[in-house]
This record gives sequence, C-alpha cells and structure tokens, in this order.
Amino acid sequence: MSLSASRNLQGKQRLAVQAIAASRNSGSTQPMASRTSKAVPVFNTSVKTLQEVVKLGKSEELSNRQLFARLQADPKTVDRLDMLRLGSEKQGRFERKKWFRYEEPEVKLPHISFFAGAQVVASFPQESLPEVGIVGRSNVGKSTLVNQLCGSSAARVSDKPGLTQQINFYTADNDFHLVDMPGYGFAYAKEDTKKHWLPLIESYIRERKTLRRVLVLLDARHGIKANDREFMALLDRTNTKYQLVLTKCDLVHRVDLAKRHLLVSEEVDKARNCIPRVMMLSAKHGAGLNELRKEILHTCSLGQKYLGSHKKKETIAQAEYFEQLKVYKDTARAKKRRQ
Repeated sequence: MSLSASRNLQGKQRLAVQAIAASRNSGSTQPMASRTSKAVPVFNTSVKTLQEVVKLGKSEELSNRQLFARLQADPKTVDRLDMLRLGSEKQGRFERKKWFRYEEPEVKLPHISFFAGAQVVASFPQESLPEVGIVGRSNVGKSTLVNQLCGSSAARVSDKPGLTQQINFYTADNDFHLVDMPGYGFAYAKEDTKKHWLPLIESYIRERKTLRRVLVLLDARHGIKANDREFMALLDRTNTKYQLVLTKCDLVHRVDLAKRHLLVSEEVDKARNCIPRVMMLSAKHGAGLNELRKEILHTCSLGQKYLGSHKKKETIAQAEYFEQLKVYKDTARAKKRRQ
C-alpha cells in the first residue's frame, strides 16, 4: 500500500471513531444514517418548546442539538411525507427501491397577473375580491411560491434577499387576489426603506376587509425564529387569521422535517388566530403545492368551482398507493425473515 493511501485510510478510521464517540456521548437513539445525512441540520427553535415536547426531567440539562435528537418523529407524519415526497431521504446501499409512487391528482389555480403595487397606503387598490396574503422572512421564497402556485412568472424572483420592496397584488382570473408582501428580517435594502415596510404591512392587515388569510412562510431548516414570533404576535393582536407554511422542505431530511413539523405545531396550538394545520412544501420540486392550492381555494370559497370531482380522484389514487405500499412492506418483511 502506498504512503498516501495509508494516510487516507488512517484519516477515515479516525473520523469513524470520532463519529461513534459522538453518538455515544449524545445519548441519541437516532440512526447513524440520519445523523450523517447531507441534509442541512435543523436545530434553531426555542429550548422551552423542545423541553415541553421531549418532556425532560428538571435535573437534565441538554443542548438544543441533543434535545432535537431526542425528539420522536410521528410515524404517521413520516409516512405522509414519504407519500408526498417531501423532505430529503438517504437511500441505503442495499435498500430496495420503491417501484411505485403516489400519483397525486393535480390541482390547478387560475393564471395570475400583476395588477397593482403599493408603497404607501393610498396606493392600495379598491377592495373587491377575496385576498390571501403571503409574508415571511426575506429570501424564504415568497415570490417563488406565488409563481409556482399558479404556473406563472409574474412575480420577480432573486437570490438576493429583499427584492420585493412594496406590496404586490396579483389577480387570479378575477376570482381572488394573491398579495405578496415585503420580507422582514435581513434584506439588501436601505434602512429607511425597511423601516417603512412594517407599518405599511400592518396598515394593510388592519384595514383590509377582503383579507381572508395570511400565509406566514417559514424556512423548514430553522422553524419559527424571533422575527416570525413578532409578526405572529402582530397578527394575533389584529385578530387576523393566518397559517404557517414550511418551505424549502427538500433541504431537510425527512425524519428531521417530521420533528420540525411537530415543534411548529406545538407552538401553533398556543397562538390565538393561527389555523391549526401546518402546511409543508417544496416549491423547487412541486411537492406539497397541491395541498396549499386546495387550502387557498377553500379559503376563498372557490372549492366547488375548481375542485369538483377532485376528492373522488384523490381517494382512488391514495387507495392504489396504499395497496402497493402494503405489498412493498410485506415483501420487505419476507426478505428480512429469509436473511
């Protein structure tokens, strides 16, 4: 063996020993495959919420990372994420791949077009159709979501946080309006401009009678952060109905995503005006978009017009998926017994 090959082997052995030692010290029961996944780790959340969910004894003091590792993901949530192909998944080397997938019936929203932008309250368009607002931290994917929901390119998209610097109104075939608001938190914009955004958004929320719901987008890698809590408190103070949506779910491991969903749901239960159901999606891959489209249509009282026979198609598709899933699990168990 050459000297360079020997050094590489020794380096790999050291890394393996360190990984095993770290797993023993953390006391985590989570499989090594999920801890060493390339998915972005998700540990930003309040320690109080973690402790409430994990139900630790008062004598135990653990880090945020250790608390998160101790969380038990809801198996039903993991199964649903698997069906909708939400969250990243590391395939085992000898693991049998599924030969089937859930053929979800597509839900289509009407094409959208930009019709008004407002930098001051006086520029708000006249109230007419039901409105659904979209808000969140800068660069959480608001404009991307607007485009993906309606199969459009009406909203400008950029990797640079803070591109949306006014409240943008989009009309969906004169049935409802989607309202894209400036992001809060870090943004590449002048300080005077950013200070003007929050009062503008607050005025819109307080005064708009046609506003049916506000979708608060959260990065699934981080969950609810301080700025999100401040905005949720504003929505509670103004008695505005809102719903949390976890975005960028393709960047989080499936089991960790189920844990994140659990933590966010725990906080939702304490909010006064938040809709209990926490949505999850990946605008990049399209997973979860149909669920949000249905939610928007029902919010705007348009379910009967656009969904029609969708429920029947969905029931048939799910029945076919679960039938094939049962066969898959039965064959996997039989193969395991033979080994």
